[in-house]
Amino acid sequence: MIEFVGESVEIHPERFAVVKLRTLPNVNYVAVVKGDFFEVVMPERELVKLEKFVECETGYRLITLDINVPLDVVGFISRVSSAMAGEKVPILILSLYSDKILVKDEHLERALNVLRKLGFKVRV
Repeated sequence: MIEFVGESVEIHPERFAVVKLRTLPNVNYVAVVKGDFFEVVMPERELVKLEKFVECETGYRLITLDINVPLDVVGFISRVSSAMAGEKVPILILSLYSDKILVKDEHLERALNVLRKLGFKVRV
């Protein structure tokens, strides 16, 4: 079992948006998923570069879990998401080489408290 004691999380200072687009513009973004639409997570400041979008949800903060976990580990994110669900904190997860949590501004402090209870140190 992975222990989180002493591991840290970093809160990115800017706010992010989750956006659904028909075409992919030349903007900075965190992730892209292509199906019928492109779905991206991007800094809110980049929204002015978009001509139009299908849907857009703003006001997210990005928390990076600064922990070195092999990509084949089972249950790591489950512990984090279960703890968030137990405290009624809605989250979106991005799992790449590092795991990231998107949480709305109004839930940020509760999310950070959950992470502290799990043993993470919070870096601002």
